Amino acid sequence: MTEWYVKEGKDNDVVLSTKACIVRNIKGYNFIPRLDDRECQSLLETVDKAIDKNRYSGGKASELDKDMIMRLTRLQILGREGNQMADPERKAFYYNEDASLSVSVGTMEHLTVKAMAQGHDISVYKRAEKEALELESKLDVAFSENYGFLTSNVKLAGTGLKILYTVSLPAISRMEGGIAALTQRVSQYEWMIYPFDEGGEIADSDVYIIASVNTLGVTEDEVLKRGEMLISDVIKAERACREEIATSKKEQSADIYGRSYGTLRYAGMISRIEALQALGWIRLYHDYDDSGEIKLSWNTIDKLTMDILWEPAAPSKKISQSTGSQKYRANGIRKIMKGDE
Repeated sequence: MTEWYVKEGKDNDVVLSTKACIVRNIKGYNFIPRLDDRECQSLLETVDKAIDKNRYSGGKASELDKDMIMRLTRLQILGREGNQMADPERKAFYYNEDASLSVSVGTMEHLTVKAMAQGHDISVYKRAEKEALELESKLDVAFSENYGFLTSNVKLAGTGLKILYTVSLPAISRMEGGIAALTQRVSQYEWMIYPFDEGGEIADSDVYIIASVNTLGVTEDEVLKRGEMLISDVIKAERACREEIATSKKEQSADIYGRSYGTLRYAGMISRIEALQALGWIRLYHDYDDSGEIKLSWNTIDKLTMDILWEPAAPSKKISQSTGSQKYRANGIRKIMKGDE
């Protein structure tokens, strides 16, 4: 299986990934919270018959081994905390060759179609929509002429669509009041922004999720149009802040950039937050480095960032911060960076 996020994408200096999630429910079955075991098995069998096995691998979650669960977590089909693997006998996951397109059964709603791409790429919506339409042609999907697609979560009713941009904002994060001002700007589009890992181990990283909010009373085209206008504003603002920091404090920025590279390239042990903060400085100053001494592609910067962000959660915080974990992480980073030299 290849990895969708290693393919270099547009505007990937700011936008790490673009995702489109479409949820659907099937008539004749209770919503997930009220679905009993018998109904759940019937749902899994019904959806399995509708899945094109020539394009998708996977199946029941209970049949996934530990290595595949970790792989699917890194590929962002499963949540990093593993909560989607609770009650595995009640869930199923299907994915295409590079895992950029997937169908989850029994997670948020009966079906979740997810399309993902590296960088800024709103075409993920069309890919998700095409798959959703194919499944709708084979399944009796719950739909109301008045309310649109019906869901157990009222926030998803209507279009059943969510667009999510994962963005790295090292410059805006370092500007006084930068994130507060951006949050206000995002709300004007009726979208939302929140840290990638609110209150968690890497809460202080500069990575954020920018996500659509409205699904009821709006069309898919309206959601996409607002999202594209918003993300263009975010990209422009982040790049302007990077230029201001990199040029007004050039010596300091170049020094921290070099130190950050050295930490990533030669550290024997490194925590997740330390690695992400170093990558933030690399990202901020990368296009302003005119020394020619540091050879590091945007593709490598993005792969390292995504690998660390979606590192499968350890059983406990103590284990995740252990010497062994930090050595393993540092070794993986060194190998990737060495290959880019």
